[in-house]
Amino acid sequence: MADNVKDRSIISLSWPLIITFGIGVFQPMMDSWFLSRTSESAAAGVGALMPILGTIFMAIQAFSQAGASIASQFMGANSSSHARSTISMVLVGSLLLGVAMTLLVFPSSKWIVHALGLDGDTAKFGIQFLQIVCFGFVFRALQTTLTAMIATHGLTIWNLIGNSITIALNIGLNIIFLNGIFGIPKMHVEGVALATALSWAFSSGILWLVLRFKVHHKTKKVDIKRSRVVLGDWIRIGLPAAAEPVSFQLFQVFITAMVVHLGTLAVTARVFSANFAMFAIILGVGLGNGNQILVAHLVGAHDYQKANRRTFQSLIASSSLGFLVALIVALLGPHLMSFYTNNPEVIELGSACLWCDVILQPFKSANVILTGSLRAAGDSKFPAIFGSLMMWTLGAGTALFLAFVLDLGLIGLWLGMASDEFYRSCANLWRWKSGRWKNATVV
Repeated sequence: MADNVKDRSIISLSWPLIITFGIGVFQPMMDSWFLSRTSESAAAGVGALMPILGTIFMAIQAFSQAGASIASQFMGANSSSHARSTISMVLVGSLLLGVAMTLLVFPSSKWIVHALGLDGDTAKFGIQFLQIVCFGFVFRALQTTLTAMIATHGLTIWNLIGNSITIALNIGLNIIFLNGIFGIPKMHVEGVALATALSWAFSSGILWLVLRFKVHHKTKKVDIKRSRVVLGDWIRIGLPAAAEPVSFQLFQVFITAMVVHLGTLAVTARVFSANFAMFAIILGVGLGNGNQILVAHLVGAHDYQKANRRTFQSLIASSSLGFLVALIVALLGPHLMSFYTNNPEVIELGSACLWCDVILQPFKSANVILTGSLRAAGDSKFPAIFGSLMMWTLGAGTALFLAFVLDLGLIGLWLGMASDEFYRSCANLWRWKSGRWKNATVV
C-alpha cells in the first residue's frame, strides 16, 4: 500500500478529502440554519462558540495527523509493523484526549461563554449547547483519528462514504428533535447539540469498521510494546503540531471577543459570513491533507525532490482555487446572507466581510499546504513557535490597529486576520525552501 500511495496523484487522494471536509463545514452551517429558523440569538450564541470548539477539535486533529504522518513515513519505508503500532497508539491516545476535553469543558461551560462576553439569551443558548455537545467529544476525537488513519492508507473514498452517511443522519435528527417527531418532546438548542453528538458517535462507529475490515488493522500485544519506540516522536511532532492550530483558534477567540465588543450586529454578521467564507478553504484543506499524506510517504522513502515538487504544485493550485472560490462567494454575498437573515444591516456588513475574505484566502490556503508539508516531514516546531509568535504580535497588532485606531470595526478585524495569514505564509515558505525539514524525519 505504501508504494501505491506515494505514486498516486494529488487529485486522486484529495478529491474525496475535499468533499469530506466540505461535509464537515456544512454541519455547523446547517446547525446555524436550523437555529436561525427559530431565533437569531440562538444562532449567534452557538456560532460564537465555534472558535472554542475549533480550538478543541484542531488540537485533536493535530495529534491525529501527527500520528498519521509518522505511520505514513513508516509505510513509505516499508515498515508495516511500526506503522500498525503507531495507529494503535494514536487511537488510544485520541480516546483519552476526548475524555479529558469533556471533563475540562463541562464544568467550565458557563465561564467559557461569559468569558466571550456573551450575555442574556445569547449566553443562555451558548451554555445549553456546550453542556450537551461536550459529551460527544470522545466520539469526535475517534472520528478525527480514524479519518486520518484511513486516509494515510490512501482509502480516502471510504472517509467520504462514512461522513456522507453521518451528515444525512445529522439532518434527520435535527428535524426529529426540533419538530418533536415520533413522540419525542420538542427541543431547541438542546436538540441541535444532541443531534451533533450522536452523529459523531455514529460516524466513529462506521469509520472503525472501515479501519478494521477494509484496512485490516488489528492491534496486537507486540504493538503496545513497540509503541514506546514511536511515542517520543509522536510527542515531539504532535505537541508543536497541536500548539500552532490551538494558538490560531485562540487567536480566533480573541477576534471573537473583539467582535462581541463591537455589538450584536457585528457578532451576527461575522457568524453568518464566516460560514460562507469556509467554502473558499474547502479546496485548500482537501488538497493540503492529500499533499500531507503524499509528502509523509515520500519523506519516509527519502524521495525529498519529489516531496518538494508535490508541495509547490499543491501550493499553486490551492492558493489559486482559494482566491477564485472566495471571489465567487463575495460576488454572491448579499444573496447568500439572505439565506440566514432579512436584516439589511447584517446582510450589508456580512457581504463586506466576504470581500475582505477574497484577500485572506490565498494566503490561508498557502499556510494549509506549507504547514501540512512541514508537519508531514516532522518539522512541526517552526510553524508552532514562529507562527504563533507572529500571530500574536504582527497579526493581533494589525487587527487592533485597523479595527479600533482606524475605526474600521469588523472590516478591520477581518483584514487583520488576512495580514496574519500573509505574515505566516511568508515565514513558512522560507522555512520549506531552506530544506531544514529534511533533518526532522522519523525514519
